[in-house]
Amino acid sequence: MPKRKNSSIKEYKLKSGAKRYYFKISLGINSYGKRIVTTRRGFKSYAEAEEAFNQLSTKKADDFVKQKQITVDELFTLYFKTYKANTKEVSALSQNSQYKNHIKPFFGGRYIDQITTLEIQQWANKLAHEIVEARRNISFLENMYEYARKNNMIESNPVSKIIKPKYKKPSSFHNGENVYTEKELTDFLNTAKEVSPIIFTYFKLLASTGLRKSEALALKWEDIDLDKKTINVNKTISYGPNYKIITHAPKTKASIRTIPFSDTLKNVLIKYRDNYSTSSKIVFANRRGAYFDTARPGLWLKRVYKKNTDLPHITPHGFRHTFATLLIENTNIKPKTVQMLLGHATISMTLNLYTHINENNFADANQAFKNIGF
Repeated sequence: MPKRKNSSIKEYKLKSGAKRYYFKISLGINSYGKRIVTTRRGFKSYAEAEEAFNQLSTKKADDFVKQKQITVDELFTLYFKTYKANTKEVSALSQNSQYKNHIKPFFGGRYIDQITTLEIQQWANKLAHEIVEARRNISFLENMYEYARKNNMIESNPVSKIIKPKYKKPSSFHNGENVYTEKELTDFLNTAKEVSPIIFTYFKLLASTGLRKSEALALKWEDIDLDKKTINVNKTISYGPNYKIITHAPKTKASIRTIPFSDTLKNVLIKYRDNYSTSSKIVFANRRGAYFDTARPGLWLKRVYKKNTDLPHITPHGFRHTFATLLIENTNIKPKTVQMLLGHATISMTLNLYTHINENNFADANQAFKNIGF
């Protein structure tokens, strides 16, 4: 056996009798005049301990990061203060819930420097196949670790080293797409009309205007001009403190807009107002005359799908997508006009819709090329 040259590495025994190795090393004096000395133990072999010793010996005192100084839960508490101060309250509440459901159960009590890249990769792979919002949670954990790195709690960010997995596409969507054809939309609305006037009117509104679900829930009758056939979109609803429903301005200036609507929708709104609406100023009010919460449209959808099990499933946001898709497919409308109607902040968001439609019409394009000899 070759002679072990590093006298700083010592051998000791566990209660079980198993051999382990440890060492103590001085990294010098840091900028604050403090001598940095650290002890590492638990190595199963001399070679393993020597490798760790050699790596540490190259570090400067100012670069030293103490092991096991903070858990993921503790890091979240620190980072969340900064995150909350720089985002909307509803986003902060949502992210807090996401952390508790999808990050904390896996890593909450673990020390941040003891979690390996492989463990994070396995967690990310699992999450990407289970939930649609996996990307959001993986990015949040990466930002937490980056905060820790910049504050000298860890040497590097292990989340940035993983291979970002392909993310889950909701399998319940019709043909994998969150959108209806014109016939499917007609079938859905016919069923919704049988289920409830408020459900029918709500989804008819979404499919006829492209409103976001929370924009529609926030509407008051004063926002709708039935004579001019316009809707003034100036607010949205979300959860506030203690999960109380609040209204506030939309996320972007582009979301504040006035949009037109058809005679068909006008007649639907008048019938709903005169025959079914409550005395509340809110268009879609609950029995107390207050706003519905943002989960309500999803529950309404379930009632319609229970009534007609043959209907393909889409989300409330799918009706906004359906509106844009049918508009682009059946008219010569310009992208800028679609941007205005949907309240997109940038034209690139709108052009992505056009790209989607063009991909769906790939076969038509091929046939057109054949017809003109290209």
